[in-house]
Amino acid sequence: MRTDRLRVGRLAIITVFLLMLVLPSLQMTFGFMGVPALQENRERAPAPHWAGLLHPADFTTKLQRWFQDHYGFRDLLIRLQTQIEYSVFGSSDRLHIGRDGWLFYRSVIDREEPAIEAMTDTDLDQIVASFAHLRDWLAARQIRLVVVTNQMKDRFYPEFLPRTAERARSRHRFDDFRARLGMLPGITYIDTTGPLLELKQQRSIFHKTDFHWNDAAAFAIAGKLVDTIAGLDNRPLPFWRNKLTVELHDYSGGEAQFMPLFNPPREQALFVRQTWPDGHLTTIANPEPFEYIAQAPPGGDHLPPTVVLGDSFFDGLVRCGLLDYFESIARARTFHAPIDAVLHAIPPGTKIVILQFVEVTLPAFRTLPLPE
Repeated sequence: MRTDRLRVGRLAIITVFLLMLVLPSLQMTFGFMGVPALQENRERAPAPHWAGLLHPADFTTKLQRWFQDHYGFRDLLIRLQTQIEYSVFGSSDRLHIGRDGWLFYRSVIDREEPAIEAMTDTDLDQIVASFAHLRDWLAARQIRLVVVTNQMKDRFYPEFLPRTAERARSRHRFDDFRARLGMLPGITYIDTTGPLLELKQQRSIFHKTDFHWNDAAAFAIAGKLVDTIAGLDNRPLPFWRNKLTVELHDYSGGEAQFMPLFNPPREQALFVRQTWPDGHLTTIANPEPFEYIAQAPPGGDHLPPTVVLGDSFFDGLVRCGLLDYFESIARARTFHAPIDAVLHAIPPGTKIVILQFVEVTLPAFRTLPLPE
């Protein structure tokens, strides 16, 4: 009897071992027991072509990359490991896990913000000089430069940073840049930090589980931007007419989704409900280098034609109805469209160029290439 039990035990061990060897290959080949694909913000490595065997070293490298992206149960195993790290140890190799459900990208706090802190006074002066050159280039064409800057959410919510992100509490270099840019004549600078710190006393201004400000915060800056440009155009103020109505939505943002968990964390987040009339804009999609050009119907009281070069933070302003206030807005997305290409393609009649960016992209403005 004991011999039979030993034989059964050995057979079970061998069977499990064989399954562990065979099942991943079968899953990789036939795709059974499907697991939701990870959101990796990249394309997975393609399988190498057999013709690559003529170059063995290169073929082997491509084969390794393909296998690392496609081996059986890869996404399941990664999710399992990440879930254990997050649920048991409260950690993640992609995010700093803060108090009360607040998440912060490690790439921002561990690499991008320290790069700003390492900037010298000469670096900051060089960037301000680049903005001055851009101001002068636009002014020669009777175009006004409006600059909008955004800081990261750890600047506004340091109280929720974990001990692993302590260094972010004492950073100040972007504040030095803000002061320098604020003293540069001939541009209109909308520094969102002060208004947002004030708004924080009334309501939440950032998502816990996302990189971005919430739309209720963006709404306040949209109004400030519209009124500022209206003032430059000698319009009666206030020009911003939209009324704020906020509502709570169940939400799991980009930072939460960036952790490959089985159940990413969620929050009750502030959103803006549209209560203003539709602007009936005509949109031209993808007129290179712009993402779109939005045009108001003829007639009406609109601000002059404007060009925007901005990032995903500017999307919040758009959702709050900003486009409706302009005769036209040609929108280009930072780093998708080179600034010299945007400037070269400025539509005739443009009077305003808005340059909006988040603080961690500051090093990219050491030089601003301008068209001839």
